[in-house]
Amino acid sequence: NEEESRTLVARVHALEQNVLSSHQHLNDIVEIQDIAASDDGEAAFTAATALGRIYAALWAKGLLQRAKTDTADAAAQQVGDWLRDQYRKYTAQLRAQLAHSEAPVQVAALRLLLQMLDKEGTALGAFPSEGFQEVVAAVLGGARSSEHLLRALAESYVNSYDDLRLHFYRSVARLASPDYDPFAGRGRRHVRGEPVSPAFVQNAHVVLGQVRVREAGAALWVAQAASQNKSQGPSQSKSQGGAALSAAAHTRAFSEAWLAFLRLPLTPDIFKQVLLTIHKRVIPHMGDAKQLMDFLSSAYEAGGAVSLLALNGLFTLISEHNLNYPQFYEKLYALLDRNLFHVKYRARFFRLLEVFLASSHLPAYLIAAFAKRLARLALFAPPAGAVTAVAMVYNLLKQHPSCMVLIHRMPEYDAATGEEIVSSDDDPYDAAEPSPAKSCALQSSLWELETLQHHYYPNIATLARIFNEPFHKPQFQLEDFLDHTYATFFDSDTLRKPKKAPALATQPPAGLTRAGDALGDFMAF
Repeated sequence: NEEESRTLVARVHALEQNVLSSHQHLNDIVEIQDIAASDDGEAAFTAATALGRIYAALWAKGLLQRAKTDTADAAAQQVGDWLRDQYRKYTAQLRAQLAHSEAPVQVAALRLLLQMLDKEGTALGAFPSEGFQEVVAAVLGGARSSEHLLRALAESYVNSYDDLRLHFYRSVARLASPDYDPFAGRGRRHVRGEPVSPAFVQNAHVVLGQVRVREAGAALWVAQAASQNKSQGPSQSKSQGGAALSAAAHTRAFSEAWLAFLRLPLTPDIFKQVLLTIHKRVIPHMGDAKQLMDFLSSAYEAGGAVSLLALNGLFTLISEHNLNYPQFYEKLYALLDRNLFHVKYRARFFRLLEVFLASSHLPAYLIAAFAKRLARLALFAPPAGAVTAVAMVYNLLKQHPSCMVLIHRMPEYDAATGEEIVSSDDDPYDAAEPSPAKSCALQSSLWELETLQHHYYPNIATLARIFNEPFHKPQFQLEDFLDHTYATFFDSDTLRKPKKAPALATQPPAGLTRAGDALGDFMAF
């Protein structure tokens, strides 16, 4: 009840004062920790906070540090060992609270844990990387980690302090790849041991997506980590402290964390979300972006929507990092199918397709194959996809005049009758051929555009008739066609003001029946 709770809170404050006032009352720490583990929420929180102040004072006085020599007093060593054991129990209690059912309790436990790491690191003169990794493992691996806890870790701590950001990346790399060594040289192998939990994959993706890259002028959480400890060698001090301020160390840790994360068994949703942003959030900050080649290549070869999403990252590697990807256009050609016009990433794909096919150094047979495939698919595509395909074909012909033969090839006529010879084998284009070079598209014609001129939707028919005119008009802005849907077409047609009133009945009827009708002779209305 409330009275018992107030009694426990008062007891905690009294015990705290006893411990802080005299070392003779250190045993009272055990009672406070028992209260912290009780079911009384208010008393437990008060006890946990009091223990934080107690251990902060003990770290400042040096009572929790190990003796540097073997000649220290045996009794003092025994007290130090006992205090460190109680401190480990306390931090274990706090890590258990990270899985509490209430988000405020989780956030409070995280705050106390990081405060303890601050005091520990300040006392030892080095960042407590092992303790921080245990915190990261508890947060990311917890199936009950709340959104507030993950946001607090990313926004309140990792994004605000350089040393926390650096060691967060290293912790993720270690947890995802147990053999990871942040100080090892290049060429090390990553062989995961036990598979990580699905909760770790989900939470790691959330926090990695919220963590920003290092900015100049950021602070340090453990202030002493940046200073050289006189008792350590120069190389060890540099690795522990100077790395937190080194841009190269952050870039390396960022790369290792993301590479380790991408090797995990990602769910389909996380896999797609990573591909959506990898070209903006990951590749520009990698030390060697080509290390992502295997990940993006396997995604590109997966087919379907995953291949469409992998195009952005793969294009960035090709254009900015000189990646040589064999048979790139053959696989891009294979992505053009009926399903393309029904996925939500259609606009993203056509933006990239326009860039990929814009080079004037591409052979004519390749451009002809893409134009022919787009025109053929437009016959079966919904109106929103058909207008995009027609505009794309027009732009391809404008950019590559060598393919104009596709709309200028004349049919054959019978010499005797003068009639056009039509047979089922007239079109040499092979739509089932996966290779653009063997599809014979350049020997074909874009007869599909003639068919589209009779489309049931008049806007598409009007757009297709542009191929009957001289090619004097500029290229279409593809962005004007990418966002069309049935809803936008309906709105544009219903909101359009007619130029003249539609034809209606010219003479309104005077009655229900006309004079002389049989019904009017027998009934009066």
